[in-house]
Amino acid sequence: MTNRFTPVALVVACVMFLVVVGCSGQSSQPPADQTAQQAPPPAEQPAPEPPQEQAAAPVAPPPAAPAPSRSHASSIPEERQPAPAAPAVPTTVTVTVPSGTQLALAFPAELTSATAQVGDAVVATLKQSVVVGDRVAFPEGSQVRGTVTDVKPASKGFKETGGALSLQFTSVVAPNGHKSTISAGFSKVAEGSAAKKGGIIGGSAVGGALLGKALGKSTGGGAAVGAAIGTAVAGTTKGREARIKPDDLLQVPLEQNAKVVLPR
Repeated sequence: MTNRFTPVALVVACVMFLVVVGCSGQSSQPPADQTAQQAPPPAEQPAPEPPQEQAAAPVAPPPAAPAPSRSHASSIPEERQPAPAAPAVPTTVTVTVPSGTQLALAFPAELTSATAQVGDAVVATLKQSVVVGDRVAFPEGSQVRGTVTDVKPASKGFKETGGALSLQFTSVVAPNGHKSTISAGFSKVAEGSAAKKGGIIGGSAVGGALLGKALGKSTGGGAAVGAAIGTAVAGTTKGREARIKPDDLLQVPLEQNAKVVLPR
């Protein structure tokens, strides 16, 4: 009896083994399906690569951007340096009127040694323009201003020699109000009865000595001054006053160069 069941047991065992093997095969297939289904995700992993491209794109521009800003910054000072020089472009020009230039002057009213006082202000009118090159340094009609620097009236103890006075001019005021500094002057002694109308001697620098010589007073001064006085007072001046009349046109030389600032 035992021998009969042995083949049956073997058959049953084989069936069971096949069943077990079949079940295990089925159980192993799902993982294969699952692995097949899970396989696509790894293929989709390249999607994260765009962030790398986005990161690389912004990295390149930043270095290029600072470079132009530095170049502009360095060029700005170079462009601004000429700007201060622009105001420095002269809007005026300085003209030099040389020493010895004659000023043609006339006075609006008579000046006389009988009434003039030392320190009195005097104003003469420039009758002819003074031109330097192609520019008018002192226009005609300018006021030439100065003072009386010395007076010797004939009526006060100088009847034997006649009167005399000296004037010194310090500025020229143009009709537009522009003022220039000058140094010029002359002395006037009484006119004699001779034909010479003289008595006008340029150069206020020798005014004191000049008047002293003219009036016979020893106040110093060179031989040149004495010779000039001898010419100026030729003729009889006894008791006469020095006079400058409104119709007298006087030529007065500049004693030194005069600087005149004119619009360019």
